[in-house]
Amino acid sequence: MAKVDNPRKQFQFNIVIPGCNPFLVQEVKTPDAEFDEVEHGDAGYLVKTAGMKKIGKLSISKLCPADRPDKFFKILQDRILNTDRGGGALPSQYKFPVMVEEYSSDGITVVNRELYRGCWPQKINGKDFSRKGSDNTIESIDFSVDQDD
Repeated sequence: MAKVDNPRKQFQFNIVIPGCNPFLVQEVKTPDAEFDEVEHGDAGYLVKTAGMKKIGKLSISKLCPADRPDKFFKILQDRILNTDRGGGALPSQYKFPVMVEEYSSDGITVVNRELYRGCWPQKINGKDFSRKGSDNTIESIDFSVDQDD
């Protein structure tokens, strides 16, 4: 029987997004990978092979600083498509890599590193406000991902 002495904890992670404070990121949901199934006929039965690879969304939940506005994703959003100017930048100017690191139980040693390339904020979700709640204000962002390594 296998004995797990020290399982990995989900709070021991780091995320690297160029220009974003990693300590503001409270949650990360890494993307799922899925392959299309392609069927081919062969002598009375179907043979199934893999087709194109699809990578899901990378999602983060980020604390909004209380002492100042955080304009990082607003600036990036305007770079993707600025509705005032009527255009946007080239993908090479708004796509960037994102790295998620998972730490061991010592909180220092990296045991797993996932790199996602061609990321851009595809959806910036609105914030929830309530006069009856005391939760932190959280901004969630869904990133489109081109490739995972």
